[in-house]
Amino acid sequence: MTKNYWLLIELALLAGCTSSGPTPKESDYRFFPLETGRFVEYEVQETSYALSKPPVKITYFLKEVCGSELKGTTGQYQINRFRRNTVDQNWSLDSVWTAYLLPDRAVKIENNRPLLKMIFPLFDGLTWNANQYNTLPPQTCEARFTNLPFSINSLTFSTNLEIVQQKDSSLVSLINFTERYAPNVGLIYKESTSLQYCQNVDCLGKGIIEFGHQKILKINAYGKE
Repeated sequence: MTKNYWLLIELALLAGCTSSGPTPKESDYRFFPLETGRFVEYEVQETSYALSKPPVKITYFLKEVCGSELKGTTGQYQINRFRRNTVDQNWSLDSVWTAYLLPDRAVKIENNRPLLKMIFPLFDGLTWNANQYNTLPPQTCEARFTNLPFSINSLTFSTNLEIVQQKDSSLVSLINFTERYAPNVGLIYKESTSLQYCQNVDCLGKGIIEFGHQKILKINAYGKE
């Protein structure tokens, strides 16, 4: 990654900041914590469906560790991502991403692609374009707060933020692209589901999957190293 690339990204992000809008709440930033040594471990389950074939399922584990602040940047942190296929294996480096907070937004650069993960202040119904800083088509995200407990892998979070990109269900398809965040933890759940159901007369409405893919990421542990 070249210095000029990062300079262009930072200039674009700073150009998008506004000082005339509502003042973000300090509590908003807790959903996107950046601190050297923070880590989160995840269990990932992927399932692929194809016509007339049994589903193909794989399970593996990811660990994201927030590294130190990158030199020559404004609050940009390296996110080291590790992977292992079983809990008995040692972690091996999978990829390196970066992330940082600006006064009114949170940005994560995944595989060299900057994504606008949140904007501040957060409130129910808030929307933004996740692809504002890349060349992909616009992708609307909507923030939804809930105070109902969210339990996952023996962990319970009393307050969480759901960010919905797309959530549609019908007799012929199921689309669900959502993320959940918890205060002082960050991402705790992510689902990417795109399924097409059988549409023949004898199976319409029975939820029989013809093809598609589902990827679910669930938090296993978190803390600080």
